[in-house]
Amino acid sequence: MTKVVQRVIAAILSTVGSLLALYIGGYWMFVRPLYWIYYYFTNGGLTLHILFISLLKIFLSTTVIGGIWIIFDIAASFFRGYEDYEEHD
Repeated sequence: MTKVVQRVIAAILSTVGSLLALYIGGYWMFVRPLYWIYYYFTNGGLTLHILFISLLKIFLSTTVIGGIWIIFDIAASFFRGYEDYEEHD
């Protein structure tokens, strides 16, 4: 595989990982629980269970973002080709 193809694959993996991390961790685990807290609070249906689950999702969203991003970054690092920077004896 040529270096250009490897770098393109690495860029695609990094981009997909960043977008997926923002979508799952940012939207599904941060924005939506905030919306549901607001929605149930304004309609008078906010229970302790809904509040606890939503706050737990909000608290763990940064961990999920970091975890997804790092998995894709590790996968992309296999294609980046740092053999040019290694020291040779």
